[in-house]
Amino acid sequence: MNTRLAGAAARPGRVRLAAGAALALACAHAAATEGGGNSYPVGVETNYNGMMLPEGLHPFLYYQYYSASHFKDDGGHDNRQFANFALQINSIAARLSYVWPGVRVFGANVETRLVQPVAVADLDLAVARPAPLGPLDRGGDAFGLCDTAFTPVILGWHFGAYHQTVGVDTHLPLGTYDVSERVNTGRNYWQFAPFVAFTWFPAPAFDINAKFRYAFNTINPATDYHSGDEATVEFSAGYRPVTRFQFGVNGYVYRQTTDDRQHDAVVANGNRGRVNALGPYLSYNITPTMPLILKAQFEFGAYNRPQGTRLWLQLKVPL
Repeated sequence: MNTRLAGAAARPGRVRLAAGAALALACAHAAATEGGGNSYPVGVETNYNGMMLPEGLHPFLYYQYYSASHFKDDGGHDNRQFANFALQINSIAARLSYVWPGVRVFGANVETRLVQPVAVADLDLAVARPAPLGPLDRGGDAFGLCDTAFTPVILGWHFGAYHQTVGVDTHLPLGTYDVSERVNTGRNYWQFAPFVAFTWFPAPAFDINAKFRYAFNTINPATDYHSGDEATVEFSAGYRPVTRFQFGVNGYVYRQTTDDRQHDAVVANGNRGRVNALGPYLSYNITPTMPLILKAQFEFGAYNRPQGTRLWLQLKVPL
């Protein structure tokens, strides 16, 4: 996807940027970078992200809905290049986590994790053009696999009321991708992201959680586009009044820390994206081994990306 500006009237580079956002937000969501999104589903790891599960196999299902009617420019204002912008994303992901029985590394338990999402994206986009030309329709839709997330080694420590995990996420370019399409569900490049997360119980009914992640992207060989580095913090704080029910707040902070580049040149002004999100969550244990989490995340302070609302349903599937 070519995001360089290529003409004052239609500016097809920016059209590509917004269209690509449908993909990125479908399979992950985040900020600018190529196509306005990233490989990692920012906002997914807000609850108990520092606490490793017991030994054995643990399946999960995730559903995510994203809706946005604003695309922000590099000043945080609605982008005037677009006469119309609306984006809706539905995605489902299956995750398998395996905590290796009896295995210890530096005193930590060891987990291997695999996640495969699939997404449907619907983009309504019209590019503003001077009179007498009318808006140029550049919308589209897509259905397909998103890039596969694989984390071969996660280390997890338990220190009483404090729990911590560290690892390196890897996103493999196995999603559906066609450089000629306006919207894709794959990114067509690799991502490597070291992370550290913690969960702390300051009192038995209260928990505080945070995950810090820094992502490095490789070049998309189809477009020679190199998306910048991405830093995220995902967090939550919750209260459990009874054993089976919990509520609290959750959110994230996303910052792109280096410029986008294409053909060894900086794209526009660097095309760095940023966004914040905050919202409530509810958790209910359907059974002792089957918790269901409903989360809402309302975005604000966006630059170089869509700004909208994200809803999550996250379920641990008992074996």
